[in-house]
Amino acid sequence: AILFEIVMFISSLYKCLLSEKSFDVGQTVTLQCPRDSSETNTLLFWIRLLPGNVPESLGGTPIFNDPTSYGPTLSPIKTKQEPGSFTLSLNEANLNDTGFYYCVKVQSLTKMMIFNSATFLKIKAPDSALSVESPDLSGTVDSGDSVDLQCWVQTENAQCFKEHMVLWFRSGLDQSSPGLVYAQRNSSGQCDRRAEDQGPHKCLYTFSKSISPSDAGTHRCAVAACGQILFGNKTKIDTKEMIWDLNKANTALILLSSIFGLIGLTFPICWTMKKLKKTNKGRDKQKLQVRHVRR
Repeated sequence: AILFEIVMFISSLYKCLLSEKSFDVGQTVTLQCPRDSSETNTLLFWIRLLPGNVPESLGGTPIFNDPTSYGPTLSPIKTKQEPGSFTLSLNEANLNDTGFYYCVKVQSLTKMMIFNSATFLKIKAPDSALSVESPDLSGTVDSGDSVDLQCWVQTENAQCFKEHMVLWFRSGLDQSSPGLVYAQRNSSGQCDRRAEDQGPHKCLYTFSKSISPSDAGTHRCAVAACGQILFGNKTKIDTKEMIWDLNKANTALILLSSIFGLIGLTFPICWTMKKLKKTNKGRDKQKLQVRHVRR
């Protein structure tokens, strides 16, 4: 909100209208800035301002009437001079491209800067119909056994599914916070596709691991794709050694509880018997004194 207010202030200061454009993830974005070819000693620049980042220069016109494209050759961001305009192109836009884009005109002699245009670009994540399924393989295994955890990922949107990641988490038997165990990128799964960019995509990811007692706990997969994160079902894995250790610990606790319980019962009994013994001694002494007086 603060960033938007600053942008509106700058736009009003330079009498620059702020427009808004929306595109879906994967689309090519084209922004145009008007230019007057009759002007000389004038430079045009495209500047981008993203939330949390410093302003970034995307390209400029070193020579105003030079029709050459400027910008890194392999970059998805291109700037080009065309008749009456200075164009900015973003190929395969992603969610991180959402932000403010300015076309700035700079007088090369006076260094005076004028904002020609300001655009708020919003990249939207399309309806991905993303789903995650993982079979519940909960059970008890021997230490050293290999376990295959599976995670099925399916989406109807092939475009946003090109870049995705599968993460595996584990939380201990004490229900502690889950920790990241393994990460798999989109190239490591077995995928069934009708076409490269059409139809549903379904991929199977398998996480194989030799189980040790420290691996006991709840395992779960998560899929990061299409601007969202979805979790699969939980799988609880116990090891026989861990169960044996827990049984021994429980037995020890029961024994200790019994011992302390016996101590707790013995102490008041002994104290009561000792008190009764003292009372009986006192009574016997009083009887002897009475007999002695009578004689």
